[in-house]
Amino acid sequence: MKILKSDKKEGYVNLEVENKDDLWYLKDIIKEGDELKAQTMRTMLDGREKKKVTLKLEAEKIKSQESRLRVTGEIKEGAENIEMGYHTFNLEPGMKFKMWKNFTEEEWDLLQEAENHESYQVLFCLVQKGEADFYMVEESGISDLSKVDQSIPGKLYSDQETGESFYREVKNVISRSIEEVDYLVLCGPGFEKDKVKNLLSDQELEKTFVQDTSVTGRTGLNEAIKRGALDKVTKDSRISQESEVVEKFLEKVREGDKAEYGDRVDELVEQGAVERLLLTSEEYRENLDLAEETEQMGGDVEVVHTDHEAGERLENLGGKAAILRYNPG
Repeated sequence: MKILKSDKKEGYVNLEVENKDDLWYLKDIIKEGDELKAQTMRTMLDGREKKKVTLKLEAEKIKSQESRLRVTGEIKEGAENIEMGYHTFNLEPGMKFKMWKNFTEEEWDLLQEAENHESYQVLFCLVQKGEADFYMVEESGISDLSKVDQSIPGKLYSDQETGESFYREVKNVISRSIEEVDYLVLCGPGFEKDKVKNLLSDQELEKTFVQDTSVTGRTGLNEAIKRGALDKVTKDSRISQESEVVEKFLEKVREGDKAEYGDRVDELVEQGAVERLLLTSEEYRENLDLAEETEQMGGDVEVVHTDHEAGERLENLGGKAAILRYNPG
């Protein structure tokens, strides 16, 4: 994300969206009541045509889609010859806009992080005998891609022919994708991943890392991330950081030491007992005052997203948890 101009004291920032990861950051920054100004297409009063105009709207709904962030709200400023009412900005790479809001420390830090962030795409291939699953991991989340299965209805092969055909198909999927990604991580139990690796070209091998996992599929992907596969190929990835802090919290829960979750967290924040507050992104939106109070008490706030296993585990605990400075009485 490119910050073109900003003034925290005056409460505004001019931004240019550069990639999909920026949309992930903006989803956590833009809130209901914020005002956005941008160029957009809008129907004229005669109702017969749309023209490019500059509008200012007050955000009411923020919805994330695959390659854009939709911000809908009531128009506050616009040309005289347009229909007023409600409008939707589709924020996507290449778009510039201005935003006014009362920034929290967390939101301002997110802006700076987004500006300095380097995006990445890591292709994960989890392979076992006769089956391979592909996933794309980016800062903005995890996407399920294709699946290669050895079973081909209506065709008969010998074991050797079937095996060779399977490995060739897995290799072909990798070859079609690897130029578009930063790294490839081959995962799985046993030696099947090594058989795939042996088919790769020298150029493909330069981007390739191998990680043992006990299973394949989404469970195997979560295991690979937990074992540090992302850390091998990216620096300070968001998913790895969030997984690490949730795992640290769960470890303290297992030990029965300096950890709490659920409604009692609010009370512990008031007491100044919270060293680190963990909130899912949805809970963060609903508990801005709690996050601000935590920071005023000298604690840190961690926003954890539910697009990976660690976030799902936090969500199952109510979406709110805390690592404590001391065990309360």
